[in-house]
Amino acid sequence: MAAEDPSQFLTRVEVINETQHFDKDFSLNQSTLRMIVKIGKRFTTRVDIPFTYNSRKSPAGYSQFGLGDISFRLLGYKIVESKLTALTASVEISLNTAASPSIGTGKNILIPMLTFSRLVPQHHLILGIIAQQGFSMGGDESRNDFNYTKLQPFAIHMWSRRIWSILAPEMFIDYIGDDVSLNLETRTGYAPTPRFNIWLAGGVGLFGNFPGRYQWDLELGTRYFLMRKKKPAPANIP
Repeated sequence: MAAEDPSQFLTRVEVINETQHFDKDFSLNQSTLRMIVKIGKRFTTRVDIPFTYNSRKSPAGYSQFGLGDISFRLLGYKIVESKLTALTASVEISLNTAASPSIGTGKNILIPMLTFSRLVPQHHLILGIIAQQGFSMGGDESRNDFNYTKLQPFAIHMWSRRIWSILAPEMFIDYIGDDVSLNLETRTGYAPTPRFNIWLAGGVGLFGNFPGRYQWDLELGTRYFLMRKKKPAPANIP
């Protein structure tokens, strides 16, 4: 459960499969290998290696499946941490590495990010917000640029030491398209062992025209913790 809180820097490997459906003839399926490494007490780094399938028929010579846009967390830093609250900052970059224009953005996107979280032990909750600013730099000149803010408040409810659920709406403010989009996402996770997690997530697009706003989303993921020291559960968690 601790890994769901973005302020918790834990070394781990994750494998995620996600399907996003956009309209009757267009969906994306993406399988991602994610590696996160904690560096000391306050730093972290991350790499995502995705393989993407686009169901929409592509022009001749454009593959519908292959390596997607690899992304890196260049550096994550824990600015403030207390018993109940934490504030972190990081810089991420998504690179134009897709094997085909049909399975990537065509752009390099720089994404500075801030996260804040607060533990509310009497209610078995972690509350917080993730704020990202994304803007494109270089890449294919024929593709659309990006300049957007993503805001994602979240609430993590701990049902027990092994089971938790998350509600996390995500809002995109698109400055180029002059548009606001909203997805509503939820997730349920289970930890059969302290080192191994599985989760199932789903989402519904409510409104907007930003490329990240889908009609519906389904995700299945697993994670395995490396070099993790066992920490006590928050007070009052059975």
